[in-house]
Amino acid sequence: MKLPRRTLLKATGASMAAGGAVATTGTAAADPSDTWDPAHSTNYSSSNRGASDINWIVVHVTVGEYSGAINWFKNSDANVSAHYVIRNSDGHTTKMVDESDVAWHASEFNSNSIGIEHEWTESQGFISDTMYEQSAEIIENLADQYDIPLNYYRDHTVPCDASGGIIEHRHAPADSHCGSSNQTACPGPDWDGDRLMKFVGSTDGGGGDAFEDGQAIHANTTVNTRESPGTDDDVLATLEEGDVGKIVNGPVEEDGDTWWGIHWTDADVWGWSVEQFIDACPTFCHGTRVETTQDLNVRAGPSLDDDVIHTVSSGQIGEVIAGPQSTDGYQFWEIEYDSEVTGWSIADGGRLVVE
Repeated sequence: MKLPRRTLLKATGASMAAGGAVATTGTAAADPSDTWDPAHSTNYSSSNRGASDINWIVVHVTVGEYSGAINWFKNSDANVSAHYVIRNSDGHTTKMVDESDVAWHASEFNSNSIGIEHEWTESQGFISDTMYEQSAEIIENLADQYDIPLNYYRDHTVPCDASGGIIEHRHAPADSHCGSSNQTACPGPDWDGDRLMKFVGSTDGGGGDAFEDGQAIHANTTVNTRESPGTDDDVLATLEEGDVGKIVNGPVEEDGDTWWGIHWTDADVWGWSVEQFIDACPTFCHGTRVETTQDLNVRAGPSLDDDVIHTVSSGQIGEVIAGPQSTDGYQFWEIEYDSEVTGWSIADGGRLVVE
């Protein structure tokens, strides 16, 4: 499920001329970067990627000045690059690698991702709203072009289950099996992913709800859920990282935090939790309770070639235990149905919804 976002027109025409500003044609919105200044050809891999090849956006900070990052990516000895670099003070953006090419910014996670560097130095000690807003515009533009879900993740195991999204460099997996994350602190102590996502999806440069009613979520750390939105209200339960639930109310601003009403499925508790401690699932989380909306085949494996072992009727309840697997143009999830049938079912077309 994609989060709401601003509708952006796609840029027309070819890449920007070297060193020049972006031009627009008619009413079409151009690529939101300001300048094209390519990285040295030894610092990225030439490729021919399209929408089916790009699934992730990785956020970084430069730990150095804007101009220094640009000069380093142009240095033939760097062996590193990013697609975009954004200046902290005013959001000025330089594009250095075309999205069709593979920038070298996140080791084993480069081939299916786009890297965005955000200027930050220890002496600055902050990240401006102007830069968050510019980053959000770039992210939305990329999401429109490459069909990238606007979900923000903080767990290196997510890419083995999710179809795509936004992830911090420190949480990008270091291998294809999600065995470990990159050994880095990037994007650093002052980066606020929740602040970024306040701008993503906003039509006026701020706000924008992070979740939708009925959306599947999970705890990204240990989190309390309370009787009402507010730190003075009674704690009904403490959920552990990975526990799943569904958004049923909110958002509510209270005590300086954004609160969401959640049905925590594992604990079977309805309560209010703070936004920064929960993340959206890629359609479903493992452990999400789901319901069929029509008679649905259950197969021995995740493809139309696998045998149908049962057909469950509309209204059947089950729990997601694996997936997704994209095969034959469909997205399959393994479901353990309450009727004691377990197998793979198609979720496309609203066949499966969060209970």
